[in-house]
Amino acid sequence: MHGCRVEKGLSMRKAVVALGGNAIQDPSGKAGIDFQRVVRTAGVIKNLVEQDYLVAVTHGNGPQVGEIFHLFLKEMHPLTSNLDVMGAMTQGEIGYVLCQAIENATGKNCVVVNTRVLVSVDDQSFVKPTKPIGRYLSKTEAEKLRKLGYSVKSFSVNGSTAFRQVVPSPRPLSVLEKDVIRNLVESGTIVVACGGGGVPVVNQDGRIVGVNAVVDKDRASAKLASAILADLLIILTDIESVMIDYGKPSQRPVSKLTIEEAERLMRRQYFPEGSMGPKVEACVEFVKERNGKAIITSPEKIDDAMSGSAGTTLVRA
Repeated sequence: MHGCRVEKGLSMRKAVVALGGNAIQDPSGKAGIDFQRVVRTAGVIKNLVEQDYLVAVTHGNGPQVGEIFHLFLKEMHPLTSNLDVMGAMTQGEIGYVLCQAIENATGKNCVVVNTRVLVSVDDQSFVKPTKPIGRYLSKTEAEKLRKLGYSVKSFSVNGSTAFRQVVPSPRPLSVLEKDVIRNLVESGTIVVACGGGGVPVVNQDGRIVGVNAVVDKDRASAKLASAILADLLIILTDIESVMIDYGKPSQRPVSKLTIEEAERLMRRQYFPEGSMGPKVEACVEFVKERNGKAIITSPEKIDDAMSGSAGTTLVRA
């Protein structure tokens, strides 16, 4: 394995790969990690390394944070409301599993950087929480949470009403560990960072303080990709490509989007906030800032997407 010194002749092309839950999560819907899926995901990273990309990896953590929350709530643990602490916990848990699989697949050093992401204390999401975390709840469980002062939202699932906890999800402003991550990536080390969107923190009179929220993983990934001067942002999800009219008889895939086209479709609300919206928005932000390329696809189709024969590619024009 390689150390942290820059290798002679090392490519400086950089890619950030944002892993969706389907790349690491138990398909039963529980919060467990599916180790076979993680091994397959490590193969995606291996292929990028073999194409001479320096790589940083990000991942989600919603199911894991949700389960920890409910465990702490049941035990009346003092960390019950500290989503920032829970986010840090899951960065270590998931990062360890990913790093081990990635090292075994690539033969490269892989490290986890427990990452903090700066947000604004004035972000409107603190007033109106909308980000679902954890599993679906029964009506009794939902009422219990509401009585304790937590926000719960109802969802229609297969024709029935279900409930999930919702929490603030402020927009990321910057990644505090960006310079460390960039230096590691440019040395040839694969870095797992911004797990679960990173630990949300605010600046209070010059002091960095954690806040009770979660950051959208895709938006944080775009910030990280721009900060480390990446050329490529890949967002892996559970569908092969972005769909217009998703879920309707008229749904159709989009193979390529320019920034102008993507922004027009976002204004017309073609991409829902709770699903594809943040992914497309993150790609638009990255392409604008870096004039790079962004891809949205599934782990199974990433090789085809890299050649343009699958997935959705976003470019400036």
